[in-house]
Amino acid sequence: MARYFSGPRLREARKSAGLSPEHLAISVGRSSYSIREYEMGRVTPSVTTLAALADTLGCTVDDLLGEEVANAA
Repeated sequence: MARYFSGPRLREARKSAGLSPEHLAISVGRSSYSIREYEMGRVTPSVTTLAALADTLGCTVDDLLGEEVANAA
């Protein structure tokens, strides 16, 4: 199965870490608007940003990925 960035997983990890979108944004050098867009799933972060997000949140990149479910025929 294919793996993809999951905005809801990012939001969950951020909340678990006790960080606001603004604090996370400052930590990874992005805007709070960008963090919100990532969490809503409207924008996918670059690989570099994804790694920085995981590092800041104390999780792995894999923790921020979801699996695409194949549609049953």
